[in-house]
Amino acid sequence: MRILFSGTPAYGHLIPLLPLERAAREAGHDTAVLTHGSMADVVAPARVLAAGPTLESVMTEVHRRTGADAATDMSPATAGEFFGGARVDLGIDEALAAAEGFRPDLVVAESADFLGPAVAARLGVPWASHAVGIAIEAPLLDAMKAAAAVRMRERGLIPTDPMASVDPWPACLQRDDWVAAADRIALRSEAHESEAETGSWSRPEFPGRDHLPRVLVTLGTIVDEPDTLAAIVDSLGAQDVNTIVAVNPAADTGSLHVDTSRVHLVGFVPMSRLLDGVDVVVSSGGAGTVLAALGSGIPMVVLPMGLDKPLNAERAAHTGAAETVSEPQAVGEAVGRVLGDSSYFEAATTTSKLIAKMHTAQDVLGLLLARLAPAGL
Repeated sequence: MRILFSGTPAYGHLIPLLPLERAAREAGHDTAVLTHGSMADVVAPARVLAAGPTLESVMTEVHRRTGADAATDMSPATAGEFFGGARVDLGIDEALAAAEGFRPDLVVAESADFLGPAVAARLGVPWASHAVGIAIEAPLLDAMKAAAAVRMRERGLIPTDPMASVDPWPACLQRDDWVAAADRIALRSEAHESEAETGSWSRPEFPGRDHLPRVLVTLGTIVDEPDTLAAIVDSLGAQDVNTIVAVNPAADTGSLHVDTSRVHLVGFVPMSRLLDGVDVVVSSGGAGTVLAALGSGIPMVVLPMGLDKPLNAERAAHTGAAETVSEPQAVGEAVGRVLGDSSYFEAATTTSKLIAKMHTAQDVLGLLLARLAPAGL
C-alpha cells in the first residue's frame, strides 16, 4: 500500500507524524511525506514529495493580505487565512501534481494541513487526520476548513471527512470540556529520535558536578529570542544545577555567554537524546516538548510564548506536573520549587503511565488498515 503523510513545513507539525510513517515503512508499505523540500533532513529517511511553500513565505503572504502577524495572532481569521487560505493558494497545484505521481491509497494529514485532504479529494482516496497538539478549538478549525474548502471547490474538488482521527494527546492534557471524537484512535507519543545520522553529539558531562540535578532548557524550533534565553540561564545560576540549553537551529548564540562548567549549549538534537538523564525541562510550551517531557515522566517549568503555548502550559500545570511562569527571571526559583517537591515528579510519572497505555504506532497502523478493509484497500 502507498501511504502519503502530509504536513506544514515545521518541526512541530511534521515530527509527530514520523512514528506512524516509520511503522508503515517498516511494515513494507511505500510511504512519502508531502511538505516543503527544506524539511527533507527532518523527516529522513522518509521520502519527501517536495511541494508547497515555506512557513516564512506563508507568513509573509498572510501579512501582505491582512496585516496580521501569524506568528503571534491565534484569531480564527488569521488561522483560517494561514492554514486554509494562503498556504493552500501557494501550494495546492504543486501538491496535487506531486501526489499524482505517487498515487497514494491513503493520506494521513496533520490536523492543520489542508494540502493532504485536497490530494485525497482529487484522487478519491480516504484520508486520516493526525493531531499534533491539543484539539483545535472549533472556531479556528471551522475557519481553516472554510477557507480551504473555497480553494478546493475552485478546482472542482469536494472536501471529504477523514475516516479516522489519530490523536497522540491523552485526555488528561485536553481541555476540560473536550469530548473524544467517535473516530478517534489514541496514539502513544514518542520523544523524537532521528533515524538519520545525528553527528557526534552525546550526553554532556559536568566534571565534578554530575551528581547535581540536570535541567534542559529549550524554547523550541520556532522561537528565537536570545535575550529571553540568556535571562533564563542567568536565573538558573542561583540554583545548584547543571543546565543543557538546546538553542534554535537558526539562532545566533554569539551573545550568550555561559559558565561552561555548568552550562552546555547544543543545537538541534532529537528530543529522546536531550531528555536522557534530565530532571526538569524548561520550555516555552511547545506541543512537542510538553508531550515528550511528560511522556518521559519529567516535570516542567513553562514560560509560554505565544500561539498555543499558553494553553499547553495551562494543561501541563493542570496535571500537577508543571509550573508556569510569566517572565524568564522567574524560571530559576520555579525550578528550585519543582526539584524540592516530589509531587511534581509523581504527577509526571502518573501522566507518563497514562500515555504509555495508548496505542503504539504499529497498533494504530493496524487499526487504520482494518478500517480500510471494507473498502477493499
